[in-house]
Amino acid sequence: MKTIDGLLTPRIESENVTYSALIEPKDEVVLVLGNENRVEITEEGITITGKGKDELDLGQSYLRQLKLIFDARLPICSFSFYSPSYRYRGFHIDCVRHFVSVEELKRLIDAMSLVGYNYFHWHLTDDQGWRFAVPGYDRLETISSTRYIYDNNDQKHVHKGFYSREDLEAIEEFSKERGITVIPEMETPGHAEALLSAYPEFGCTGKEIPVQNNWGVFENVMNPSSPELWVFLEKAIAELASVFHGPFIHIGGDECPHKQWEDHQGCRKIMEEYGLKDTNELQGWFTSKASGIVKKYGKRAMGWDEVVDAPSIDKDVVVMSWRGLDGARKATARGHNVVLCPENGGCYMDRYQSHDPWELGNLSYSLPKESYDLDISMKELGEKERSLILGAQCCVWGEKLHSGREMEYMLFPRVFILGENLWLGDRKNWEKMKERRKVLSDITWKLNLVSCPGSWD
Repeated sequence: MKTIDGLLTPRIESENVTYSALIEPKDEVVLVLGNENRVEITEEGITITGKGKDELDLGQSYLRQLKLIFDARLPICSFSFYSPSYRYRGFHIDCVRHFVSVEELKRLIDAMSLVGYNYFHWHLTDDQGWRFAVPGYDRLETISSTRYIYDNNDQKHVHKGFYSREDLEAIEEFSKERGITVIPEMETPGHAEALLSAYPEFGCTGKEIPVQNNWGVFENVMNPSSPELWVFLEKAIAELASVFHGPFIHIGGDECPHKQWEDHQGCRKIMEEYGLKDTNELQGWFTSKASGIVKKYGKRAMGWDEVVDAPSIDKDVVVMSWRGLDGARKATARGHNVVLCPENGGCYMDRYQSHDPWELGNLSYSLPKESYDLDISMKELGEKERSLILGAQCCVWGEKLHSGREMEYMLFPRVFILGENLWLGDRKNWEKMKERRKVLSDITWKLNLVSCPGSWD
């Protein structure tokens, strides 16, 4: 018979935990804040003791794992478990390139909560669509949420999707019940063609453009000198802040071409007024102004690592290092908190997860072992800089993923593997992780999710 500790993820502290019998679960679970992390399952009842909220949440997730493994029953046993190594343990889902329904998001959030994730970074706007409502801006739904695609036979196809405020609130409440904080993302100042298709006055040219139906980086970006744009951004940030109760709002900042800014009269006027030497500094000005609005509504801004290409931005902005780890090095040296999500470091889950020629994937490889090997603590840095690293997150982008099922396949089992790295840190053990391969596959199956059966190494 397998021991309990060979089944649970993240790996628990107790070893050789066995059980004497299976029981029907009790309705009530006693939660106790204490000086240890322990799950106690007896015929009389269930008690979870934890050093903090994260530990109590994971203790309850261990119970859910056991119920899945033992077909809704629980083994009589007792075991201790570790506290998390990192306070930020996130996952990012792109719902713009291909829309993801509320029901499918709930299935994914539920699975992530099983293994200790505590932040859901929700990518809601991009060139190919705008996915949430802002009061007074109805064209976001009627225009910005829809794109038209022509196939090889010149047949027109429609892709659309939009979340109402009620949809956003439903995801917020569902996530909160599972110990997960939602971080909504609104892209600025680039990746904005869907917005500009409905409101061209927010751009530099004022020309009407279609919602983008290709992938890549596009020249049409927000106009920093547009008063109407800043009125809109404040209303959009206010709307997000009123729905989502977590501490962060993500303002994007990646892959913003500056070509339209270079000779734009309004942009040059801002640069002269504020003594900005070039358009990199103009983007830094934009980032700081957007961050100021986020602060006004009691939140803290996050941005992709291009935000620190500017020589100076608001020090409160949290930087997500996706272009490798150079962004993390630069940001921590300047005193910014950092979340790691390097595209070629085991964090981009839309990448091929094996070298098998039949696998789904996009652009490059991200093998499961890479998710486990990522040095989230960045030991190369000094102690002060390392203390600024909040944790890491996995990202799944939707350009090549047309359905929730495809997204599931790309996420599992790699998210379980990165999740253990995030929880255990230096206590991780790859050989013990591999022992749970079959049970992790069984758990995803019982959750009605699909998981890649390919090699982990």
